[in-house]
Amino acid sequence: MELLDRDFQRVLLQRLAERFPDEVHPLHELDGMDQRQLTYNLAYLREHGLVRVQWQNGSREAIPVRAAITAQGIDFITDDGGLSAILGVVTIRLHQDEVKELLIQKIKGTKAPEGVKASLVAQVKKLPAEMVKQATMEGLKAGLDSAPDLIQWLQTQLGL
Repeated sequence: MELLDRDFQRVLLQRLAERFPDEVHPLHELDGMDQRQLTYNLAYLREHGLVRVQWQNGSREAIPVRAAITAQGIDFITDDGGLSAILGVVTIRLHQDEVKELLIQKIKGTKAPEGVKASLVAQVKKLPAEMVKQATMEGLKAGLDSAPDLIQWLQTQLGL
């Protein structure tokens, strides 16, 4: 059994959200959940600020005594991002593999010689995360710079 399990985390967060703002005694009140997996995922979600957990003192093992979902946890599981999306900074997440794939598709679509394309594709696949981030920012800047009329384009995209 894989201990770090996104589906398990989603169910766990939803069950804690159903009891919000109350705390839950995880080992007693979250029926049907594997104790080891529960403990592991609660610790992981706590590290990300999605849950609060009180652990049993004096034990050699981490045993969750109480747990509750945080406001950040509720915002995380809501489809609209919750108040964090309204009040905070909007974060756009692009996985580096997605960016690399976009670059590779663009390379393959050019009229460059096949040898050049193959070499560039191999280099893109090896790019470290920081280089992918820089390439993404530069690509975004170049795209905005090459928009013929940014104001008109934005109005069209926003339906204004």
